[in-house]
Order: sequence, then C-alpha cells, then structure tokens
Amino acid sequence: MTYSERPWQAPASRSARHGRAGLARQLGLGLRALRARQWAHFVPLPLAGAPLGDMLSGTCSMGPVLWGILAGALCLACAYGLNAHGDRGSDAPGKNPLVGAEVGNAAVVPALACGVVAMVAAGHSGGLGAAAVSLTTGALYSVGPRLKRLPGVGTLANAAIFAPLLALVGAPREPGFWGMSLVFTALLLQNQLVHERADVGEDRRAGAYTTAQWLGHAGVAAAGRWLAVGGSLAAAALLGPWPALGGATGLAFGAWLIGQADPARARRRHRALALATGAVIYALAPGGAG
Repeated sequence: MTYSERPWQAPASRSARHGRAGLARQLGLGLRALRARQWAHFVPLPLAGAPLGDMLSGTCSMGPVLWGILAGALCLACAYGLNAHGDRGSDAPGKNPLVGAEVGNAAVVPALACGVVAMVAAGHSGGLGAAAVSLTTGALYSVGPRLKRLPGVGTLANAAIFAPLLALVGAPREPGFWGMSLVFTALLLQNQLVHERADVGEDRRAGAYTTAQWLGHAGVAAAGRWLAVGGSLAAAALLGPWPALGGATGLAFGAWLIGQADPARARRRHRALALATGAVIYALAPGGAG
C-alpha cells in the first residue's frame, strides 16, 4: 500500500450511495402513499364555482378554474398521503402502500409538499381560505389529534376535507352554488357513513370509535334518510325544479344504498351515484352552479 491510497473512502462512498438509495426509496413510498386513484373522482369539484353556461359561452376566465382544479388535486393528495401515514398500522395492505413497509421521516415529504403547492395554487384561484380549511382538517383528521377516532366529530371532519374544494374558484356565490354544495355535503356524509361501516375492522384495530360503530347498522340507515330529507329541502329552496329533483332523487337512492347488507359494494355504488347526481345538478342549474 502506498501513501496515496485511501482505503477509508470506499466504505464512505458505499454509505453515501446507500443513503441516497434509502432517501429515494422513502420518497418513492411517499409518492405511492398519495394514492391518486382513490381520489381522482373528486378532482372536478372546484368546477362548482365556475358556472357551466359561462364556460360554454367563453365569459368565464379559465385561469382561476385551472388553478382551482390543481389546488383541489393537491389538497386531496396531501390529505390521502397523511392518512396513509396515520393509518399504516391498521389499514389493509392493498389499500395503503405503507402497510408493512419501513417508513422513515422522508416518506411524508411528498404529502407536505403537495400541501404547500396547493396553497400557492389556491392563491391564484381565489380559494386560499377553502384550501386552508381542507388541508388543516385533513391533518387534524389523520395525524393529530386524529379526529377520525371520535364518533360524530370524525365524520363531520371528513366532510370538512372535501366540501371546501367546491369553493376553490373565487367567484360571487349565488343560490345555485349553495344548493349544489349542500346536496354534495349530504351525499358526502352518506358515503362516509357507509365507508365507516365497510372499514369497521380497520377502525377497531386503530382504536377509532366511529359514528357507524356508535349508531349501528339501523342507525346509519336512519341517518342516511335524514340526510336525504335535509339535502332535498335545501335543493328545493336553492335550486330550480329540475336540478332539485335530480338532487333529491340521488339523495333518496343514496339513503337506500347505505343501508344495504354489503357496505363495501354499497360504498362503490354510492360513489358513482354521487358523481352522477353532482353532474346532473351542475348541468341543469340555471347558469351552472353560480
């Protein structure tokens, strides 16, 4: 060996490579934890602030609309990413990519980055307050103090993650917007109740006592019916006759679905129903949802 050789550099180099590989692996896990396939159907929600008639006639500026859609997608990515971290000890492996994985601090970076960029996008769309409510509630729901563990509170907090996305496009709010928002919130609460029914095993492993556990099967079905009544009354008061009829029909069918014996199947069907109901109201409401 000559003095020019440095045998200690090889182990140091290997350690650095392993560190970079470990960081890349953690960031990759964090990206998978965002689970875009599970929330992609919510991406159109910010369109509620952009009347369909205005968009078709070209009188609606598309810049804020596109920023709002981007902000909504990033709010959802952040919420689902944080939820994956919070529930990795109790979720089923096929549902959560972090289950069984060695998760380090770097794995949460993609979710947090999505939250930061969501706020920037919402600043351009005029929906900064709506994005702040959604992101804050998402963190409180899944991480600390994990509001999802509390009956009633957890279900309402879940709705407070998604409902603000309707307001991400800053625009004057007319009755049609509020009617659509209230119908959607009622549908969202129905879907969350049947979601809790389907996930009762996971929630018990996580130490969460959800609204569905508290109410029981019959109580969930009754709550679904009351949500249908309340949402239908709001639609009748704030929407025209045809969109109100579409909203009431969707809510009534949704109430029937969440009382079905197979909650996982009912949840999938209810999700499709909610999308269809929202599309009908958006298309039929005078001036869109504006």
